[in-house]
Amino acid sequence: MKLTGAVLRLGRHEEEPGSRRRRMPKTWAPVSVIEGHVGLVSGVVFSPTGRRLVSTGADRTVRVWDPRSRLCVRTLEGHTEPVSAAAFSPDGDLLASASYDKTVRLWNPKTGRSQRALEGHTRSVEDVAFDASGSLLASASFDGTVRLWDPQTGELLRTLKGHSAEVAGVAFGGSSNLLASASWDRTIRLWDPRSGQELRVLQGHTSLVNSVAFDTSGNLLASASSDGMVRLWDTNTGRCRRVLEGHSDVVTSIAFNYDGSLLASSGSDRTVRLWEPRAGTSLRILKGHGAPVRSVAFSPSGELIASSDLDGMIRLWAVSDAIRLV
Repeated sequence: MKLTGAVLRLGRHEEEPGSRRRRMPKTWAPVSVIEGHVGLVSGVVFSPTGRRLVSTGADRTVRVWDPRSRLCVRTLEGHTEPVSAAAFSPDGDLLASASYDKTVRLWNPKTGRSQRALEGHTRSVEDVAFDASGSLLASASFDGTVRLWDPQTGELLRTLKGHSAEVAGVAFGGSSNLLASASWDRTIRLWDPRSGQELRVLQGHTSLVNSVAFDTSGNLLASASSDGMVRLWDTNTGRCRRVLEGHSDVVTSIAFNYDGSLLASSGSDRTVRLWEPRAGTSLRILKGHGAPVRSVAFSPSGELIASSDLDGMIRLWAVSDAIRLV
């Protein structure tokens, strides 16, 4: 186990003039900033308990943080190229990481031991996701495919082909009977992960699609694009319900909170935006990053948002004004 320290800078909530203490301001400053990676931090994800925050970086490492103390408790090393994303199994016993080295690695997040490397992709692996049962692991690659694996054995179960360009994002619906993939061919594809059948092709974005996320019901899917838009889709009909406009540049990542009442998006405009997805309302603009924001994630309780940027910074934001971390 390798222990790595972190540098912490505390922030304050910035309130609009005349606002009451219990009200959330329109512009929100980070509670804290965590440093430790060398180079860009490509992804952030909370453990199912919320007690750990995992980040992936261009420095070829996966780092495990205590979000309360902001200390790096473990550094996972093994990838030979930048690490692009990570995902926890639902029980928190497995951590999967995706890398430019064309592999997915499975780790024991408690010990930091690498359990196996999944090989088969012919280009960089950009994203990974577990289904709700933890029995399926999906990986998205710039080779244009999505691969489905048995995370317990490492067996390749199925390769999903259909996209005509790089696949940048992947996500399972809440009940595990639906898989979405985001591609630079400007489409999102919905799949039956058990049979491998392609169910729908969602079209509407005018540029690369970078990320997808389901709400808890699995009936609503959000997509983030280089066209600067977030689109919300009805997965039953394939129709676009709403287009969320506000980012002034590429939208890089999106995430729903635990009950689907909030949606966070990150962008190359150096902001994180908080939305009410049902109404399509922009609620907050989270400012503080000094570089394009690459990834965003909610904690399981919905109390925190974590975001990461190209300068190697991780920022933690309190969703409610009542939250106190220190």
